[in-house]
Parts: sequence; structure tokens; C-alpha cells
Amino acid sequence: MCGGATVVGMELLIAVVVVTGGGLAWRFSRRRPGVPISWQTSQSVAADLHRRVHRALDRTRRSIADARKRGVPAEGYEGLVDDLAATVRALDDQLVLASRLPFKARHKTLLGLRYRVAEIEKTGVRIAQSAIEAASPLVDSVDDSLTRINERLNHHAEARDELRELGGH
Repeated sequence: MCGGATVVGMELLIAVVVVTGGGLAWRFSRRRPGVPISWQTSQSVAADLHRRVHRALDRTRRSIADARKRGVPAEGYEGLVDDLAATVRALDDQLVLASRLPFKARHKTLLGLRYRVAEIEKTGVRIAQSAIEAASPLVDSVDDSLTRINERLNHHAEARDELRELGGH
């Protein structure tokens, strides 16, 4: 009995080691070159801005991939995302440098970079929306049709109101 429990315990230990090792390998592979590894979990302003801008870039990339799956030629959008990624890498460099400044200068610099992060997020959203709109069916014809239907309904309502005023039903 003791031997069977030891084998199960060893298998469990091996499974935990493999899962932990895989998790660490995945986490390390997500590390951005030139950025402190501690920024993955750090609560510093620079680390938070770094993670925020990369989440925005990842969202934009996923949107482009979704549009590609819907049949949209994505090369132009991918080029825009590549340009945005280059901008994000440059911002990462600025965040790293800012994080090394004395407190007062760091605070002022990071405040300015926060606005840049917001601009990058907005640009990523614009790229994604453009790709998604390209993947959407054309709704102009639907809108035109609905407008015509509603205009006709308005005419019917006006005619009915005129009949009531004239004493009809």
C-alpha cells in the first residue's frame, strides 16, 4: 500500500512541476525585450502603463485576426498594427527611462506618457473598428429600405389623421 501511495504522490509532484514550468515558460515568453521582468506584476505607474498599452495592442491584433477570419483582406490593417507596435516599443523605452528618474521628474514624465498611452489605445480602437466595419455587411441598403418604409408609415399616419379631421374613421 505504501508503494502505491508513493507512486501517486510522485506522479502528482511531476504534474505540478510540469504545469509550473510550463506556466513560467509561457510567462517568460510574453516578456517584452528591454522591459524589467518585474513589470509583469509590479504595481508601479510605469509597469501599469506598460501592461495597459500592450493589452490595447493585443486587443487590436485580435480584432484584425477576427476580421481576417471573416474574409477581410487584412494586409493594410496588419501594416497599421505593425506601425502601432513600433510606437509601443518606443513608448516602452521611454517608460523604462522614466522609471529610473528621481521621483518628481519621474512623476511629471509618466504623466505625459499616460496621455501617449491613451492616444495609442484610441488609435488601436480606430484600427480595430475600421477592420470590423470592413467585415460587416453593408447596411446602407438596409438603412435606405428602413427609411423608405418609415416614410410610407408616416404618410399613412398623416392620411389617417386627415381622415379623422374630416370626420372619417
